[in-house]
Amino acid sequence: MTKQFIDKEYEIEDADTTTSFGKGETREDYADAWKGTGNVVLVGLPGSGKVALAQLLAERTKLPVVKPATADEAINTLGGKSTIIVLDDTIVEVPTVQSIIHGSGKVFYLVADSKTLAARIADRDSVEDEETLWREMSARLAVMEPIFYGALHFLLQATTPTEELVEDALEKVAF
Repeated sequence: MTKQFIDKEYEIEDADTTTSFGKGETREDYADAWKGTGNVVLVGLPGSGKVALAQLLAERTKLPVVKPATADEAINTLGGKSTIIVLDDTIVEVPTVQSIIHGSGKVFYLVADSKTLAARIADRDSVEDEETLWREMSARLAVMEPIFYGALHFLLQATTPTEELVEDALEKVAF
């Protein structure tokens, strides 16, 4: 048995009218942010692979990578042009930064579950208590995910190999 996705019937005046949906190339909020700045903004929790993706994007696009250390630096960088910007979650959390991210370029949220992030950080930083780290990452994800969703244009699965992520991001930046 097949369940229909839409269970409603609508009356229309013009029976020859159709609606179609594409990949989003004509979405003005994506195109305008990119056309106005040329910036690529990468957000996500620690361990999501923002820096690795930024490095590959820089190799392919010849754009510089900037990783602001403070909210003020982030605001200045987001106001610039043609840069790959890597924002730590602590900077994205600042309300004045939050308010300008979406319009500062194409924003990619590298999304991953807290268990994956904890494992990556534990491996990277030689942390022995991965269980505690996992709990901390879970709490941080609960706080930050709504903020990331409020700023993003695109989601990238951080568990995907970086080489594949760069292809996906380049396709989205190309229009």
